[in-house]
Amino acid sequence: MTRILIPLLAILFGASCFNEPDCIVTASTTIKIDFKQTKTDKITLLKSVVDSALIFDYVKVSGIDSSFIKYVKDKSYTSITLPINPKNKTITYYLNRRSVSGATTRLDSIQFSFADETRVIAPKCGAYTYFLDLKVVQTSFDATKYKLVSTQLLKNNTNVQVFF
Repeated sequence: MTRILIPLLAILFGASCFNEPDCIVTASTTIKIDFKQTKTDKITLLKSVVDSALIFDYVKVSGIDSSFIKYVKDKSYTSITLPINPKNKTITYYLNRRSVSGATTRLDSIQFSFADETRVIAPKCGAYTYFLDLKVVQTSFDATKYKLVSTQLLKNNTNVQVFF
């Protein structure tokens, strides 16, 4: 009887600690873009998706006057996390890529739209704005060159994969 009673009491006392809400906010005001490429194994002919490192002359965000990312010699990116403007429901990113040799550049753009929703996690936590329903409105990428992975803007969450 005591073998059952002691663990049961421990569970009841432990459960009382969970009356306070966890005010963990996972909302984010950034869009994360991962750069990928498809590789084919020469022996098995199996395809796999791997990171692709890109060099940028600059990355600009609509509504921000200066470049968000500027060219740094020998610096490449496998992903970038770019801010949104919560006041606007669309945002455009301009990605000026540099070739590995540095001889040529290419300007790509991708425009997103999103919605916002205010949620109250618990009365003691307050209200937080979550951005969701992310959509690609317009892009210079071919439809097969990008994949929308997550439509919610959350911390440490990839939203789009772009294939090169």
